[in-house]
Amino acid sequence: MRFRLLINLFLFVTVIGLALFLFNSKNGEETAKDILLTNINPDSIDTIQVSRKSGDILFKKEKNKWFMQKPYHLLANPVRINSMLELLKVHSHTQLNKKDVELNRLKLDAPEVSIRFNKLRIDFGDTSPLDEQRYVLVDDNVHLINDSLYPQLTASATFFLNNALLPQDSKITAITFPNHTLKQQDGVWKLEPETNLSGDDIIRMVAAWQKLEAISVRAYKKGESSGTIKIEMKNHDPIDFIIVSPPPQLILAREDIGIQYHISGYDTDRLFPEKANPDKPPARH
Repeated sequence: MRFRLLINLFLFVTVIGLALFLFNSKNGEETAKDILLTNINPDSIDTIQVSRKSGDILFKKEKNKWFMQKPYHLLANPVRINSMLELLKVHSHTQLNKKDVELNRLKLDAPEVSIRFNKLRIDFGDTSPLDEQRYVLVDDNVHLINDSLYPQLTASATFFLNNALLPQDSKITAITFPNHTLKQQDGVWKLEPETNLSGDDIIRMVAAWQKLEAISVRAYKKGESSGTIKIEMKNHDPIDFIIVSPPPQLILAREDIGIQYHISGYDTDRLFPEKANPDKPPARH
């Protein structure tokens, strides 16, 4: 009886020990997974600066909207801004003191790309040879993180600009095309010279311009043009768009700010009196 009691006691202690080991191991794993690159709240950031050899890019938040301050002074693309802010809360798989590593072997001694959130600087180094994770330097520590941001940070500055062609709070009052003039008179749109477009067709065309967004924004390349489109708006200065490339591969440029907008074929078919055909709207592909 005593021997059996000792066996049962031994088994009980073993089970308890195993349970504690598994519990601590699980907690250790969860703790490792919970290590973040920084403890900074993204909402507290109001300045972002990207430094690279091709030129710095500066963003500032004004009244809850992000604007690029350098090299352009335009509204920034919120998706690009959020991608950068997400870096603050990315998981850190490895943490090493920079004194314990050779920074030059990780390409962190003279980083080609750095990003600064307010006063915090994060340097981007080389990728890990095994799983394509990237080394980054934050203060005195080297971290290994999953990274999809680096390729974006090396893109052209125009990549970070808002894709909308017109101000968000704008209201179109007139559009001057190369061959037509559209104006609102006493609440009614008048197209000259007239076409077979109905009043509803014209309203849809104006709405298409109002919410138009480019599929990409690039630096303006001056060359031959196919005319100019002038957009007049309430409470905003008129905007002149140079037709760099006519439909179907429409490219509209703003020479005053040095950028051009590449428009999708779907949107292009709704923007011109000669092209708009509401009876057979183009299908999205």
